[in-house]
Amino acid sequence: MALEYFDLNAYLGALTKIHQWWKPLWQDITDYVLQRRSFWDMEGQEGKRPATKIYDDSALDSLQLLVDGMVGYLVSPKNKWFRLQMQDPKQNKLPGVMDYLEEVEDVLYAEFARSNFYEAVSEFFLDAASIGTAAMLVEDDVAEQRTLFRTFHIKEYRIAEARTGLVDTLFRDYKLTNRKIMQTWGADKLHPSLLEDIKNSPYGTTRIVHGVYPRSDRDYTRADGINKPWASEYWDMKNQVVIDEGGYDSFPFLVWRWRKNTDESYGRSPAADAINDVMRLNQMGKTSLMAGQLAVEPPLNVPQDMQGKERIVPRGYNYYTNPQKIISPIDLGARYQVAKEEEQEIRDQIRSIFRSRIFVLMEMLEGTNRTATEVREIKGEQAAVLGATIGRLNSETLIPLINREYDICDRNAKLPPAPLALYAGGNRTIKIEFMGPLAEAQKRYHRSQGVIAATALAADIGTIFPESLDIADGDELMRAGLDAQGAPQKAIRELPEIRKIRQMRQQQQAEQQQLAMSLETQKNVAGNFDKLNQPVNPDSALAQIAGGRE
Repeated sequence: MALEYFDLNAYLGALTKIHQWWKPLWQDITDYVLQRRSFWDMEGQEGKRPATKIYDDSALDSLQLLVDGMVGYLVSPKNKWFRLQMQDPKQNKLPGVMDYLEEVEDVLYAEFARSNFYEAVSEFFLDAASIGTAAMLVEDDVAEQRTLFRTFHIKEYRIAEARTGLVDTLFRDYKLTNRKIMQTWGADKLHPSLLEDIKNSPYGTTRIVHGVYPRSDRDYTRADGINKPWASEYWDMKNQVVIDEGGYDSFPFLVWRWRKNTDESYGRSPAADAINDVMRLNQMGKTSLMAGQLAVEPPLNVPQDMQGKERIVPRGYNYYTNPQKIISPIDLGARYQVAKEEEQEIRDQIRSIFRSRIFVLMEMLEGTNRTATEVREIKGEQAAVLGATIGRLNSETLIPLINREYDICDRNAKLPPAPLALYAGGNRTIKIEFMGPLAEAQKRYHRSQGVIAATALAADIGTIFPESLDIADGDELMRAGLDAQGAPQKAIRELPEIRKIRQMRQQQQAEQQQLAMSLETQKNVAGNFDKLNQPVNPDSALAQIAGGRE
């Protein structure tokens, strides 16, 4: 059942009120950090040049470096950045399961590659790191048989959270050309007044509201559009009527808040943290620009009787009879060094807030003479700084993204059949593990730190109390360490094989000991062989024994 117009306006009005509280902050961020997002009117802005408020682009440079680094190190199309595993590790060993999961991965990667995901995700990351909140629609494009991704300007949408803290409601308030409205829905679903507008002004615009929210009154026995878990409604706001009503099996929007307070719906960003420094640096940049212009083109003292006759141009000639009456520049005593040092300090502070140097350092490490272990440790330390940000990105965006794409592929019969072994019972939940360089660096860092610390502690205590080393399981420490460093599972031997290798080693050691003892015996015999030909000493025990026999 669609919302009544009165209820729609009530919901939209309440969410818009909250949205307006944030707008001044967002306006400052887009004006001083991301100017191409600084247009807030619903229409009439296409192709318009943004007002010039940026006199120093340090913030934009730091923002772009941060976004490029996160995209490249988390979701690069050049590398596999996720893999699928069964939630129950025992199920991964069932016949055909790993092959099935790999085939599913291949389908999902192929769908992302043939869609516009990698173009849209860059804009998505840019919004989150600057404005603090980013929203992307993940929709099944039936006509093109692919998934369509669209990142929206925050001016268009209002959000609300569920009790879990995740966004489950989004109203998008935007304008669409009449021609596109006709192409999207057709004449049968449109109000007569709107049809008239389309006829008279096909490139005019009409205000549309798209609302997606949990449906509470659905019939669970039916699977049609109006009984799906999430309601989807498009409203013609001019004529106050529903254009289309349907639904989604899963929430179609990805909404990522870079960082948020528990009592707020929208996110906060590095740009929001740095906005005071950014505005101060811009003011200093503007002042420095004016000071530089004054230094190059200073004001001049011109004798009164030369007014209108002066030539302040290259190779200009100024004639005078009185040597005292000459044109001279005014020395304002401008000094730039102190101002430049202060500007550099603020730039460094802004870069620190954006943490953009992390990716520069990680890239530079590849060209150093450090060992592979040292490089991994340093990268892990840098990646750990972004741990909270990556955690929220995973829970609000990347996991829902892969689940959503999986649902679309499953609905369109693009996935391979699951192996029969998975139908034997138990939990068939699939777990998503991220494999991008940044995610791997974080995992290796946290896992390896525990192994390294435990090994160092065991060595220190074992030096004083050797018997205490019996507590530590060296095999498990080694296995955990190899896993932390990203060693392939195929390269880590299983217990039966390890036992066989150790038995063979013990047998070889025993054989070597026997051989060594045999060689030592032969050596002793050979060393005493010449003594057997010597005469017996009359006073020796051998002589006495021999004498007793006579």
